[in-house]
Amino acid sequence: MGAEARAVAFVCGAEILGLAGFSLVPALLPQFIAAWSLSNTEAGWLAGMMSAGYMAAVLPLVALTDWMPARTIFLASSALNALSCFGMAFSEGLLPALIWRAVSGIAVAGMYMPGLRALTDGMAGTSRARAAAWYTSSFTLGSSLSFLLGQAGLMWDWRGAFAVSGLLGVIGVLLAWAALPRMNTEAPAERSCVMPDFRRVFDSRDVLVLTVGYTATIWGTAGLRQWIVVFLAFCVANQGSDATQGWSMLMTGALVGLLGVPAGLYGNELSLRLGLRATATGVFVASALVNALFGFVALLPYGLVAALAMAAGFIVQGNFSNLTSGLLAVAEPQQRGATVAVYSCIGFAGGFVGTLLFGLCLDWFGGTARLTAWAGAFGMCAIACLIGATATAFLSRDPGSESFGTRPEK
Repeated sequence: MGAEARAVAFVCGAEILGLAGFSLVPALLPQFIAAWSLSNTEAGWLAGMMSAGYMAAVLPLVALTDWMPARTIFLASSALNALSCFGMAFSEGLLPALIWRAVSGIAVAGMYMPGLRALTDGMAGTSRARAAAWYTSSFTLGSSLSFLLGQAGLMWDWRGAFAVSGLLGVIGVLLAWAALPRMNTEAPAERSCVMPDFRRVFDSRDVLVLTVGYTATIWGTAGLRQWIVVFLAFCVANQGSDATQGWSMLMTGALVGLLGVPAGLYGNELSLRLGLRATATGVFVASALVNALFGFVALLPYGLVAALAMAAGFIVQGNFSNLTSGLLAVAEPQQRGATVAVYSCIGFAGGFVGTLLFGLCLDWFGGTARLTAWAGAFGMCAIACLIGATATAFLSRDPGSESFGTRPEK
């Protein structure tokens, strides 16, 4: 294994361990609703608060990578993330849980994109595109595996699951400390010592379009990634059966997320061959159709519901890697940190708003026991995907052609 491949493997491994607590709230959301008597709107706040913390912190933290080592930011944020998991384990109600989930979001803001910057600086072309695809797919892998960690919450309680995630986070910090390069590719003298001008980020139409697309992607996946366990519980109750419980629901939720890994890699490879504009727009149209219909699958047998959930998860997550790779290709090198920061901030705002509106929509239409409520909530995700399709149709024909292997337009 070459040095570059080892770096990708180590960074991805540290990222996966650090994300052990990422999806524990959606995995155990029925427990939180029951234990703290939460409304669906309050549950939406709890499930979306990590995205809110991420959104608030990502601009300054990622912008720091333009003038200090991304490795330092990544390590400090990873330690804070582990601490937030332990804090969550000792929470006694909704308010402290919201605070610790916000802290976790702040920590992930300092882990995710700074880790990507540390990994891809010095790379170019298809090498950079594929490294970014593996890294973003590892984010999906880590967040999905945390669904399986929810099994600890079923065996003991949710506090034990968060304690285990904190321990895994500590291991991730140690791995990253030992494996990451001691400095970024650029020499310190080459770094800007002033904060970037975020207004310049959108001088490029492609950057603006990709940011809208990324926001639509995260919003469009909110139902399947954040509410899938609650939806599966509704399907079981709707069929008057108690045979299929906890573990199979968590397994399905984990698999829905895990399918984002091959979906992201496949979407990235399609972009390399067909062009980013055509691939992204096509995935968005398919995702809109999937979300528009998915709420009604509750009428089907549970086994078929689980299979369709996984198929839907594969489709709606197909644009994560290619949009991010495209952004790295079109961003100005001197503005890359600021560009990634704005892109990530606005994108995760879609995650927070989408998750919260999903819960609000459930309450508006009568709660989780009504099929029309689920159909309406997933319909909101379909609208987000249609917005993404409209936006990506305005991409340049071959944005970042050196990364996507397409012949530039003459």
